[in-house]
Amino acid sequence: MSHPSKIAIVGQPLQATLRVSHTRRWASTTSLVAAANLASAEDPIDFVYTLDASPDQWLIAGQRRVLFTATEDEVKEFTIMLIPLKAGNALLPSLDIRPRIKPKEKDEGKASEEEIFNCETDYLSYGESIMVVPDVSSSTVGISDMSLGSPRSVVWLEGVGQ
Repeated sequence: MSHPSKIAIVGQPLQATLRVSHTRRWASTTSLVAAANLASAEDPIDFVYTLDASPDQWLIAGQRRVLFTATEDEVKEFTIMLIPLKAGNALLPSLDIRPRIKPKEKDEGKASEEEIFNCETDYLSYGESIMVVPDVSSSTVGISDMSLGSPRSVVWLEGVGQ
């Protein structure tokens, strides 16, 4: 997931983009076709992604679990809205991606050897956590020269946010 800022405000929605692509270079085409139950090595594969977040930390607007189909090196993009619920350093929601394999047709006369379809996920992220600050609409700050030691030399600055 990517987001340009590493600071968020409690209750303010963050739009994030999840980009997913996959490669099939990890195995021979014959083993891929057998394990994924494909007609050919170029056929698309079904995947399911699941977003998991602490319910007291994040509200996820949209689907947490999505089924999608992709061919090799095809980039799929999903827009996600994340709403931070409390201030502090928040871990971003975790992501799990699994292939969804079509069931094989069973031949009654043959004992079939089941091949396991392995899937490894390499996460490339702009960050695993984000700082969430309270929604503050105004603040007052006092600035003074500490070497003078006098409270009369304090300058008060007031800021109002929008």
